[in-house]
Parts: sequence; C-alpha cells; structure tokens
Amino acid sequence: MRVISTLMMTVALLGLNLQAGAADAENPYAAAYKALELRAKVLPPEDAEPKIYKGTENKDADYQRMLEGGYDLLGYSSFEAGEVPAQMLTEHARAVKAHLVLVTTSRSGDVPASIKIDRLRKKARELNTDTVDLSEIEQSGVRYSYHASYWVKLAPPLIGLHVRPSAKDDKEQGQVVVAVIKGSPAEKAGLQELDVIMSIGEELLEKPEALTAAAKRYAGQTVDVYYIRNGAVYKSALTLNQAY
Repeated sequence: MRVISTLMMTVALLGLNLQAGAADAENPYAAAYKALELRAKVLPPEDAEPKIYKGTENKDADYQRMLEGGYDLLGYSSFEAGEVPAQMLTEHARAVKAHLVLVTTSRSGDVPASIKIDRLRKKARELNTDTVDLSEIEQSGVRYSYHASYWVKLAPPLIGLHVRPSAKDDKEQGQVVVAVIKGSPAEKAGLQELDVIMSIGEELLEKPEALTAAAKRYAGQTVDVYYIRNGAVYKSALTLNQAY
C-alpha cells in the first residue's frame, strides 16, 4: 500500500490531468445525447418506466422496424466508456420521456491509465482513506462503444408514411417512401418502401411538408394517390384516418 502523495507523483510523471468529483458522477448517456425534432403527435406512454431492449448490429434495420411499428426517433446517444451501470440508461430515458430505448454495446479497447487512476481516487474518497494500491493501475480494463436510440409511440397516423425528397438528379421526382407504418392507411392502399409519391388528392408532393398538408386537408376522406414504382406510374385509393 502506498500513500496518496505517491499516487499524485505518479500522475504527474504520466502527464495526466486528474479531474475531481463531477466527472465521476456524470451520466454519459445524458452528456452524449442528441435530440431530434418530432413533428407528429405522441401518445402517452403505456408503462410508467421506459422499456429497454438490446439493439442489433444493423442500426438501419432497427430504425426501419421502429418506424414501421409506429414509433419515431426522439434522439440518440453515442459514446465510448468503461462499464456504465444500466440504471444510468433508464434514468436518462426517463428524463427525456422516451417510451422505448434500443441500446447496443461493443468492445472497443482497454481503459486508459488516466481513467484507472481516476477510479482509484474515487475509491479512496469513498473509503475515506489516504492510501490506495497503485498495483491496481496495471489491472486490465475494457472500454466499450455505446449507442442508444430513444423512441416514442406516435398517435395513429392519418396516412402512415415516412418520406424523404428524391435526389435532384433522380428521374422520378416526388417523395420517396422510407417506411410504411403497419396497419396504416398507406399500407392498406398498397404503398411500399421506395415508392415515389407524386400526389395525394390535389396536393403535389414536391416537398415533405406537402405530406402533412395532404393529411390535414383530407383527414377522414378517400382520395387518389399517384406514385411511381419501378419506373411505372400507379394510382390507388387512399382512405385517411380521422384526425386524432
């Protein structure tokens, strides 16, 4: 066992900058969180606590399934750290009012010496002692890459499409279907991912905002939707839901 002064000398020799207290208590999920804008009405949560599920290695596939299930992305956190208590994820999910979280972790490397030393300092404070075992610095530690996506359940959609604008050089201009929500009017009308929506009723879908305008204008009505699939133009009857 060696005294704290010896520890601090070791730190100086390593050229490491130790930071006290606050960094130890920081929730990395909250620190790394990026919020996104929601434009649709969100339902009240079904459960008091957010549901936490393990995501897959294919984040794009997870994203697609969540959109099709009627969820929308509230925000996400991506960071590298050692072992982070699961409770921190639940606490942050609760703070941002997420209904569901998908989290993935993967090993990214060993814990740097600076982090190991910070842990020794924290341990010494917790034990209210002036001695620590510097041999612990040599113990192997593992770092992980964390990614958490936070989701909310949307109100039943009037149409049920997630779209993006077609590229400027695309031959087919309109709104490209990113996802069709299961059980929605869009699915019942036969619309599919990658269809290019040209118009709904008299609303030309030249911009994504036109989809919202069409939903408000024709809520509860049946109108024609024109779309392109594999280079051919199709028409289908679309019966929109009533406004929620």
